[in-house]
This record gives sequence, structure tokens and C-alpha cells, in this order.
Amino acid sequence: MLMHGDHIVCISHGEDADGLICAALLANLRGAKPILVTYEEFKGALIDVNYPTEELYICDLCVRDELIGEILRIAEFARVIIVDHHPTAEALLRRLERSGVQVVYSSKDCASVLLYDQNKVELGREGARLAAYAAVSDQFEDGPIASRIISMFDRQILEHEALILTHALFRITSNDFRQRVVEELGRYIIPHRISGLVEAAVSHLEHMASLMEEIQSKAVRLGRLAYFDASDEPSTGAVANLILDVLDVDVGVSYKPAIGGRVNISIRGRRGIGLHLGEITREVAMRHGGFGGGHDRASGASIHKEKLVRFIEDLEMALSQPLKPF
Repeated sequence: MLMHGDHIVCISHGEDADGLICAALLANLRGAKPILVTYEEFKGALIDVNYPTEELYICDLCVRDELIGEILRIAEFARVIIVDHHPTAEALLRRLERSGVQVVYSSKDCASVLLYDQNKVELGREGARLAAYAAVSDQFEDGPIASRIISMFDRQILEHEALILTHALFRITSNDFRQRVVEELGRYIIPHRISGLVEAAVSHLEHMASLMEEIQSKAVRLGRLAYFDASDEPSTGAVANLILDVLDVDVGVSYKPAIGGRVNISIRGRRGIGLHLGEITREVAMRHGGFGGGHDRASGASIHKEKLVRFIEDLEMALSQPLKPF
């Protein structure tokens, strides 16, 4: 919750390392108060932003048409900076820029890397290390900026620290835990030294090993994809990845109930499937009255639960195009 004296605020994606690292970099750089949100909480967080906020950073969150009004309202009394890499309509971004919003955008690097690149002198080498963790976690290590940053560090140590952070965040989803992680990352504490992170990461890996048998017996195959009810799991994204591992399909889909009679869906694809899952997901979700999007091999959606079966069927139809290997 925002307090009256919060002059610099960062609303950032609170479900993965990239969003948390953006918030940590801005806490270090600008003393920004981190507000970690899911996509369902994004609009409410914007509504809460009022004067005397002077600067608002929106990080690692895809801006939708329905949010433009709130963003422009805030821009009347505060400087607004959007840092993102999710596929977004160019016309929407240009409209925001014409209204005075600063947009730092590229689909080729993760948000933390873009943020670091804009402020590399102030953030220094340890800021670069944080950005590199985000690139590895978000599978954007081949990005044009990220590849240069990653080359600065010992690759094995970097990847190990990034995956400790990634797996811990899959396991513990409480806002209090993630706010603490942001605070400590903002002080440039490396992940394995943050209290509880190693234990949470190992717990996640053990749980995933146990979940493999359940996926093998309960997941449903449909053409090139398989889907699984992840209602009891903390991270649908981790489960979607595991489906690829266990069932050797091109696309893994997992879902769980969300607020307001909706379901949150995570979709993951194996490397080289020749399709952009983010674009497909956005189109299919809109067709069913929801919203979605993401990257070429990792996307997500939110729809009403009664539309779930049709959503998955339409998703599979969209995947039935011939493969175009990279």
C-alpha cells in the first residue's frame, strides 16, 4: 500500500526475478518504494498512485489499453517511466510517449537489463551482476545487451546464483518474502547469502522431482501441447516447464484458480518451436474475453474459468502450423 510520503514508486512484476530485480535496482538507484504486483493487481496499484508521488516507474509489466487512462492521469502530476520488453502495440507506446511518458522498451532484452543499461554509470558493476541474474532467469541471456553484461562475469557462478533466486521465487510466493528479497538484492547481497533462499530453492527442486510422476499420470495431451491443473502449486510457470521435461511435448500449459472466477494460465514452449507463444496467447485470450501475452517461448493469460477448455483447444489449433526450425 502506498503511503502519503512515497514520492518515488516502482510498480513491478512480482512473480519473477526480472520484476524483483528491476525493483531492487530502482531501490538502490532512486530509493524507490517497491510495489510488487501480479497482472490482476496492476490496475489497482495504478489507482492507488496519487499526488505527492513525483516519479512512477512501471517495470516488467505489459501495458494494456485499459490501463492507459490511469497512466495518463498519473502523468499529469508525476514523471512516469515504463521499462518493459513484452510484445506491445507500437501505437500504444507512441501514444504514451506523446503524452510525456518515458518509454524504455525493447523486446530483445529483459526489463532489468534495459533498466541497467539506462543507468549503468550510477549502478556500477554490481548493478550489472543483478541485471545478468535477471537475463538468465528470464532466458534472455542471448539479448544484445545481456550477452555483453554476462561476459563480464564467471558464467557458471552467475547462472548458479540466478537459478537459486529463480527456484526460490517459484517456491515462496508471499509478498513479505519477496519484498525482503528486493531489499537485500538492492543492497547487492548475492542470492545464496540471502536468508532462506537456498533452502527454498532446494525445496522447490525436491517438490518438482516429486511432481513428475503426477504430471505423467494426470496431464492431458492435446496435439502439440499437454495441460495440467496446477491448483495446488505455488508457480504455474514452473509446472508448465516441467510438463515439457516429463512429456516431451512442444508446449506445456498449466493453470490455477484466481480471483473473480478467473484462471491464471502459464504456457511454456521448447526452444525452436518456430512460433511466438506470446502473440498467440494474446490473440486467443482476447478471443475469450481475457488478456494475455509474453515472449516467444514463455507466455501467460487470465480468462474466466468457464472459457478454459475452449481456450486450450483454440491454443492447440493455433499451434498446428508447420514447424519452422530456427
